[in-house]
Amino acid sequence: MNSNLNMILMGLLYKIIPADKIMKIQTSFLQFILRKQHKLQKCIHYLEISVVDHCNLNCKYCANFSPLAQKTYLDIIDYEKDCRKLSEISMNNVETIRLLGGEPLLHDKLEEIIFITRKYFSQSRIELVTNGLLLLKMNDDFWRSCSDNTIIVSISHYPIKINYKAIQKTASRFKVTVSYSKFAQPMFKWVLDIDGKQNSNESYLKCHRSNICVTLRNGKIYPCSMIPYVRYFNRYFNKELLENEQDSFDLYQTNCFDEILLFLSKAVPFCKYCNPNNIIYSNKWEISKREITEWT
Repeated sequence: MNSNLNMILMGLLYKIIPADKIMKIQTSFLQFILRKQHKLQKCIHYLEISVVDHCNLNCKYCANFSPLAQKTYLDIIDYEKDCRKLSEISMNNVETIRLLGGEPLLHDKLEEIIFITRKYFSQSRIELVTNGLLLLKMNDDFWRSCSDNTIIVSISHYPIKINYKAIQKTASRFKVTVSYSKFAQPMFKWVLDIDGKQNSNESYLKCHRSNICVTLRNGKIYPCSMIPYVRYFNRYFNKELLENEQDSFDLYQTNCFDEILLFLSKAVPFCKYCNPNNIIYSNKWEISKREITEWT
C-alpha cells in the first residue's frame, strides 16, 4: 500500500469514527503497514521528484514546506545525470515515480523532465501530481508529452474550483489517464520537534513516510521529503533543524543498489526532529498563513 492511500484511509477513519475510539484502530493499522514498510526492500517502491519547490496554492500543513519555499526549479542537466545514475545502479528497479512539487506545472521545461524520466525508467509507473489549477492552460505539447510517455496525471483533490469534466475531456482527446479521488483528501499535520528530542529509531519505526516517500534531490537519496526541504522552514522561522551527511545517500559514492536499500531501511539522525506520535490525520483544508504552528 503506498503512502498516499495509507494517509487517505487514516483521514477517512477520523471523519467517521470518534477520536476517542480511533487510537486502537490507528495503532493496529499502522503497525501492520509499518512492519512491511521498514523491512529491507528489494526495490524502491515510491520515488518523489520535486519539479519545483514553490506552489500556486500554498496549502496549510504542506509536508514539503512549499508555502515557505523560494522559487526553485529542477535543473534539467543535473536531473538527467541523476536519473542515468540511479537507473544504472538500480537496473530500472523503481516501481513508481511521482513528479510533484510545489506545483510541477510551473516548470517551463516540464516536457523535458517527463521525457528524461521515462527515458531512464522505462518500466516505472510515472505520475505527475498537480493541484489541477493550471491543467486547462497547458498547451498541446504538454498533453502529447504525457501521452507519449505514459504519464498518469494525478490531481490532488482539494475543495477548490476545478473543472474536472473539462480536464477529463482534454485528457481523453490525447489519451492521457487522469486520476483523482471523488472526495476531498484530508490534510495531515506532520509535527516537528524543533528541539530534536525524539528517539530517532522510534520515530522512524512509527513513521509511515520513511522508506516509502523516498526522495531524489541533487544527486542524493533521502528516506523522506521533509529532510531536503526543511531548509525553507529553518530560513523562514530562523530555526536550526540540521541536516547532516548521514541523512542522505550520495548516488555517486556507490555502484551497488543494495547499499541504497539498506540505507533506506534504517533511521537517520534527522528522525529525532519528527514526532509521529502527534501527527493529526484529518484537518480541514485551508490556505497557509505561514505560521510555525502549522508544522509544530
